[in-house]
Amino acid sequence: MSWLIALVNAAPAHETVKQVSRTGSFELPCSADTAFPLFSPEGERDWVRGWSPTPVFPDRIEFARDTVFREGSSGEEAVWTIVDADWKTHRAEYVRLAPDSHTARIVVKVEPLGAERSRVVVNYTVTAFGERPASFVAAFSEEAYAAKMRDWQKQISAYLESRD
Repeated sequence: MSWLIALVNAAPAHETVKQVSRTGSFELPCSADTAFPLFSPEGERDWVRGWSPTPVFPDRIEFARDTVFREGSSGEEAVWTIVDADWKTHRAEYVRLAPDSHTARIVVKVEPLGAERSRVVVNYTVTAFGERPASFVAAFSEEAYAAKMRDWQKQISAYLESRD
């Protein structure tokens, strides 16, 4: 019985699991056909600093259902699975698992607003666990998420301008 007490005492104290869902949107100065591939694993290389996905399955990263890839550095690495990538409706869905801290479901939808304008709608549902789930979820406050959307708009717009 003393081994059981020792095991319980050695177990780390974890906070309760936390979940939050946020949706944000922004407009881009390009068509939906131009914007949509920017939310693929390879397309994000063009505008996300330090983004460097590596394939798990298949042996090269495709913007297609059931593609699995890793992204991040040691301690922060996550495994991503593309649940859906619909080129016709400009909708992509991902599941991200960072084994030590969280899982996330990400849905990106690019809506055409005209020949050279589009709206990007991004929904994140994050389930945080591990040592400090409350602090992880705090990074997804309404204010922080709105700032993330503004930052994405700025980065993508700068990339689009640099291509012209």
